[in-house]
Amino acid sequence: MRDEDDHGGPDDEDGLLGQNAGGAAPGYCACLSVAYYRPYFDVDTDEVAARLRAALFFCNEPFGATLRGKPDAYGPWWVATTLVFAVAVTSHVRGLLGAEAGVIYEFDFSAVTFAAATIYGYVALAAATNWAFLNYSLKVHQRPLACLCVVGYSLVPYLAAAPACALPYLAWPAVLAACAAQSLFALKAARPAVEPHPREKVLAFAGATCALNAGLAFLLKVYLY
Repeated sequence: MRDEDDHGGPDDEDGLLGQNAGGAAPGYCACLSVAYYRPYFDVDTDEVAARLRAALFFCNEPFGATLRGKPDAYGPWWVATTLVFAVAVTSHVRGLLGAEAGVIYEFDFSAVTFAAATIYGYVALAAATNWAFLNYSLKVHQRPLACLCVVGYSLVPYLAAAPACALPYLAWPAVLAACAAQSLFALKAARPAVEPHPREKVLAFAGATCALNAGLAFLLKVYLY
């Protein structure tokens, strides 16, 4: 880990900005070593729990303050993976509840593969889009891991909404509420980094973020719920 002076500036604790994961071996083949990826998972249970709370109760606890210049890939990976199985299970339960009397409902395993492709694909696309927009449009120096961290933890509201999606007539409200909470969390986390920039660029960033989130909500609702 780097010293405090190497974190990259005063914005690190308040916004998305985070330090580069230290401890990786230098060289062109460093990505082939376990040591290269170890700093990305250098978090403990308390840190992950604090980030989960900040993502779910974003109105009370600033997410940037929980990062302390040390974004992680551990939490986003497990949030996304847990959501894949939560969506697959609750969509199956919804199918059981909606099946006609006397009809044997069979679980469609393609729901798991579709949920995995949709959620993992969203995380990769949203993180790459946010990174490119921040670095090249707003000229905010932003590391990919920090974008991945915010996007991954932004899925936490869907974990809370998944059980409600299994119940008839609650799927649309639950998905829309999760999408709104996800978007508000992501925009609040990015606010310290984007606020000083021109209003039209900030609105474009907000629009791109909300559009990606709405696309995820649409796919989950239409194809799984």
